[in-house]
Amino acid sequence: MPRRRISLILSLMLAAGTSSALAQQQLPYAARAFTPAHPDLARSAGIPAVLANEDYVRALARIVYYWGYPAVDGFGRTNMWQIMKDTPGTMLGLLPGAPMNMTGCLSDYMSPSQRWVVTPNNDTVYGAGFADLGAEPAVIQTPTDAPKGHYWTVQIVDVFTNVIHQLGSASATPGGKYLLVGPDWNGQKPDGFIDILRMPTNIVAALPRSFAARTPEAKERAVAVLNQIGMYPLSKNQAGQRDFDCKAAARNAVYPPGVTPEMIAADPDASRPQWVNPKTFWDDLAKMLDANPKVGPDDTAMAAQAKTLIALRNSNPQYKALLDTEALAADSALHTSSTYVQVGVDAGNGWQKQEGAGLWGSDWFSRAQATVIYIYVNDYREATYFIRGTDAKATTLDGRHVYTMTFPKDALPPVDRSRGGFWSLTMYDKDYFMLPDSPNGRTNIGTVSLDANELTFAADGSLTITLSHEQPTEATARANWLPAPEGQFALIVRAYVPEQAILDGRYKLPNVERK
Repeated sequence: MPRRRISLILSLMLAAGTSSALAQQQLPYAARAFTPAHPDLARSAGIPAVLANEDYVRALARIVYYWGYPAVDGFGRTNMWQIMKDTPGTMLGLLPGAPMNMTGCLSDYMSPSQRWVVTPNNDTVYGAGFADLGAEPAVIQTPTDAPKGHYWTVQIVDVFTNVIHQLGSASATPGGKYLLVGPDWNGQKPDGFIDILRMPTNIVAALPRSFAARTPEAKERAVAVLNQIGMYPLSKNQAGQRDFDCKAAARNAVYPPGVTPEMIAADPDASRPQWVNPKTFWDDLAKMLDANPKVGPDDTAMAAQAKTLIALRNSNPQYKALLDTEALAADSALHTSSTYVQVGVDAGNGWQKQEGAGLWGSDWFSRAQATVIYIYVNDYREATYFIRGTDAKATTLDGRHVYTMTFPKDALPPVDRSRGGFWSLTMYDKDYFMLPDSPNGRTNIGTVSLDANELTFAADGSLTITLSHEQPTEATARANWLPAPEGQFALIVRAYVPEQAILDGRYKLPNVERK
């Protein structure tokens, strides 16, 4: 029997003799119940019960790790509040940031050199902010002057990354003010507000986006709409609509202590966070639960289990060692499974998707995987994501080869342009970041390219996209070239405001063929 398990058995036997001391510590019953009442029976007859309890705790710890991973990640991102103490701006000059209960915004696409957010799109101009609704409700403002057919959204997620509200052009959300409140808020809708948006957790993220083609005119239009979208504390509410001035926010570059622009320019990973550290997971989970004493119905039971394990860990050094080890093992397993090669189910022609993305319910495993590879995915009815890391022969994609995707005539992804719909194929490296030095400046191909008249169609109306590290020599292939990194890469096709053929699975993307 391993020495560590013997040590745990001995500690539990000792604990059984001091159960009154544990009771005095006011541990919850569920935590105390993991110590068998009589582990020290004659002829070691109590040891099987000790081992059974230990095995149960191990299994439960793995599940709680997957369940809590997205919330620890999301709660950790509220460090934005310490970085952006005064006004909205850009963290590291790259990412939208803001103080508590406010949003910041960019004035152009997210920089492909950033290394904080995995798999961002390069179709929209982003805004972002985090709120603590336990401290104060927030105002969510939507645009009153968005051009017809222009895509915009405000994705509002709870601390677990569940999409609770998805406002925007796709759902024809009226322009004006909405009151965002936490689970304990009681009150009446203030004058001048359209509706109350209730959240199941105190900590939430509000993520505005506005579509932009590559032309200067399209980007100006995107920013003009995004200037009308945002979040701010209820205590700062005033009559009328607010102008969020994304260009001013984008100019306000803020760096964490000890980090300089020169450091980031020299090494984009210099300030890259590890959003979930398995070595501190249980302490970080406890902080998240303290900030969110209430959670949604699909997470309530697991929150109780998590609190039990945290109490058990705090009461017993041997169980602390066991739970810390299980966090390391669960983290390794999660990241092993969370790749573009493995995540999701078959969506045809080698593509995969997570069905029900964004509306996770009790699918904690898929939610944790999504947190690793593309955190904050939209409600799948708002945007459907197709991913892959292999070619048509199930061989890992690599930039040393040349690949093609051919869309037949009139077979581009069906999206509802009347509600702002668009699609894109985006290239990512093996760590799921965009290419910071794309030779043609292109990190994706799709509606943004079509609107800018960048692509060349064949005489039969088909569109062939070339994926490779080396620039193609043939003119059409060069015009439709999506550069790849030198090594392994991955792909996403996003379909924003998908039509029914995508939602019900009838539409199939073309395969990725190696030449």
